[in-house]
Amino acid sequence: MKTSARVCRVATASAHLLVLLLLSCRALAEQPPPPIIDSNTIIRSLAPSPSVATRGLKIEPNAAANSDAGESGRISLDIPFGNDSDRLTQATEAQLDALGSALASAELARARFLIAGHTSASGSAEHNRKLSEARARAVRTYLIEHFHLAPGRIEATGYGSSRPLPNYAPNALQQRRVEISRLPPDS
Repeated sequence: MKTSARVCRVATASAHLLVLLLLSCRALAEQPPPPIIDSNTIIRSLAPSPSVATRGLKIEPNAAANSDAGESGRISLDIPFGNDSDRLTQATEAQLDALGSALASAELARARFLIAGHTSASGSAEHNRKLSEARARAVRTYLIEHFHLAPGRIEATGYGSSRPLPNYAPNALQQRRVEISRLPPDS
């Protein structure tokens, strides 16, 4: 009797686990995909600001003014990955295709970029740094392979949860993002 009671408890627990798994999958499937930022918007965000020339005097835009997210030279994209994974999903392809088209455009063809991965604060700091770096490298590899971009034009790094967005909780999904920044030209 003890063995059959134990088997029943295991079967019941397994059934409950299966129901929770199915409900989780259904909830994830019902979430709308993140909005895709089109290549023209990406180009406008990453293109250098025009400099103003006046009688031999060239006025460059203030680099410090352009260093914040949302300013010229940087864009944050929602490139979804599976939980604790650096594998690209089908949901990422549309956004990466828009990004690749933008980076391959004539407006950005001579520029260099940094792909920076970020995570939420769940998990250890070291694990999050490694995961965010692996995600940034996955994005870089995709862009190089699918858009034939020169590898020297794109760098990848991971910041983990060390640079959170200020308007969201440290564990919020919005913290899981990829930022693309224009780098200064090689000297």
